[in-house]
Amino acid sequence: MNKTSILVVLFIIVLVFATYSAYGSEDNGTRISLGYSLINSELPFGELGYEHNNWEVAVSAFGGGKTKNGHQDTTYIYSLSHVVRPEWYVFKGRNYYRIGVAYVDDSPLVGDTNFRLGIGVEWRLIAVEYFHYSSAGIHSPNIGIDGVQFRLKIPN
Repeated sequence: MNKTSILVVLFIIVLVFATYSAYGSEDNGTRISLGYSLINSELPFGELGYEHNNWEVAVSAFGGGKTKNGHQDTTYIYSLSHVVRPEWYVFKGRNYYRIGVAYVDDSPLVGDTNFRLGIGVEWRLIAVEYFHYSSAGIHSPNIGIDGVQFRLKIPN
């Protein structure tokens, strides 16, 4: 079992425990995010999403530039993910976990179909999230896209 597979299994275990501890309120609304990719590239990132009943659909864009696997033009990502918010607090913010699927349009770091994972902390209308896109070894290349984003929630 490779490192990526082990980390995905550990993330799923945490997600299962978080689901059983989740707070029951709805957190519906639009999300606007800005961030930067890390580790395998250093590219600007923006996202527009909408969450309803803990499901979020989003469209993301990465700026073009140098990556670990060569040049990347502006890349678009379309994703659907489930967000779990247990009653666990870090730095007075509620943490959350994300697992989903994503279509990545032409990146030298990952294939077209991927998983989307995330872990974040939110304070009312703002959040910080570490995200990861990867096919978990299904496609080649599978270096992964990692980054940090700052999110603004616009409630319904």
